[in-house]
Amino acid sequence: MATPPLVLVTSPLRQRPSGELVVDEILERKLYGSAWFSVLYDGSSRSSKAEFQLAPDDAAGNGSHTMISEPVDALRHAQPPEPVVVSTSTTVKAVAAASAASPAKKKGFLASRSSATRRGTGSAVAVASAGGQGSAVAEALPLPNRREQTRLAKVVKFNCFGDDTEDLAACECRGEQPRGHIGLWPEFALFNHSCAPNTSNYVIGDSMVVRACRPIKTGEEVTICYLGRPQLLPFSRRISILSEDYGFECSCTRCTAEQAHFEKVEDVYMELFEDVNEQLGPAFLEARAAGDLEAIGEVQRKVQSWLRRLYGLFRKTLLAPDVRHYVIASLYDAYDLLFSCTGALGQGEDASSLQASLKAIEAVSAGSDLHVLLAVRHLDWTVQQHGQDSALADLARKALQRAHIARYGPVSEELMPKLIALNRTFHVES
Repeated sequence: MATPPLVLVTSPLRQRPSGELVVDEILERKLYGSAWFSVLYDGSSRSSKAEFQLAPDDAAGNGSHTMISEPVDALRHAQPPEPVVVSTSTTVKAVAAASAASPAKKKGFLASRSSATRRGTGSAVAVASAGGQGSAVAEALPLPNRREQTRLAKVVKFNCFGDDTEDLAACECRGEQPRGHIGLWPEFALFNHSCAPNTSNYVIGDSMVVRACRPIKTGEEVTICYLGRPQLLPFSRRISILSEDYGFECSCTRCTAEQAHFEKVEDVYMELFEDVNEQLGPAFLEARAAGDLEAIGEVQRKVQSWLRRLYGLFRKTLLAPDVRHYVIASLYDAYDLLFSCTGALGQGEDASSLQASLKAIEAVSAGSDLHVLLAVRHLDWTVQQHGQDSALADLARKALQRAHIARYGPVSEELMPKLIALNRTFHVES
């Protein structure tokens, strides 16, 4: 699926723009006329039970809607999937240039800085509105009152998506500079959450692209992950974040499985996580800054000891492979620290830990940039240790191809090696 944005704010700097800019642009361009704002979740119980019905009951737009849909929604039409190579930046840049050239205006809401100050940060704006009759109707819309503006901000808070950069390999193939971005893609916002989703998603051009990262059965719900990096935290931390930020308690397959089997690994689970984040991680950073290789080696040995205890519990309790993957993914900070230690000591890869973390990330976050990164590193290590023509290298290539297909789709035989080489350059060698 590739869907256009209702509003998109980008930055040439590799940093995510503020969500307040999304609200400002919606107010400035009167995009609040979209019927999507009568559907999208705003954190209230009433909003969570809203019926999904965008078409007005009659030609005049009367019916259950409180907002006019024509100014924006009539102009937003389905776009074909964005290819990895072909650039669509011309349209985006043209709209951005037109936005930058428009007179700066102060808003009555979220006016913590002037429009001139905002545009001075290097941000550009691409929106889904256009000229003609739709713009004329939009100009006639009254500015929402304070209460409505507050609800609008909540809709943006719960439904916007942003990142500090686009996919570096895809941008290179398309001849574009990666941008920080944040925006509102209404169709994308309707997906529900899972801590082990069956899709991967990222922005290409101005479209949100959602790809199935594993086979999805007929009738199975299509899910995304709301968390970003916290997806790799223990289930109790994930549940707490989702409850605080989105107002629901996660009961996805992964969270349910981790809770159900927690007593089998509780002797290590949270103690390992806390030791890595509160003691061993800071000790490694201090040792690396001082160039103390002996101290780094001590951190490495302690992490390895923790992981041996964890694997011992796996064997003792006969924990199922899928649950093992969930637990390992939730303790990825320990693996990340171990990789950092071996790198700082010039020891190359920790083969068993690399393979374990790759399988875990493929289980919970297939098609993510981390999945691709680990798959590249795993292939490189396997080739180095066992040779290009070994059976293990062949298996590693297949794992690497799965990671890239989960992220980019079934690209051509010519493009696949290029994407792999670019991801190696951007994420491994650098």
